[in-house]
Amino acid sequence: MNIQLVESIKQLVLSLSEEEQGWLKAQLMLEQSPAGKRMVDLNSFSGVLHLQDDPVEFQRQIRDEWTA
Repeated sequence: MNIQLVESIKQLVLSLSEEEQGWLKAQLMLEQSPAGKRMVDLNSFSGVLHLQDDPVEFQRQIRDEWTA
């Protein structure tokens, strides 16, 4: 792609207000998502993990599974 074109587009985007930049970013992300797929709100999966083991020891065990 032409470097001058890229710089022109960059300057154009930077000249937009913060709200307009956010809108543009959202539109670009929608275009990149596969057709027919909808966005999933991952916040519904957030929570707290309660471990009975020491978290550091648990992490070591999980890492060891990859190296074994």
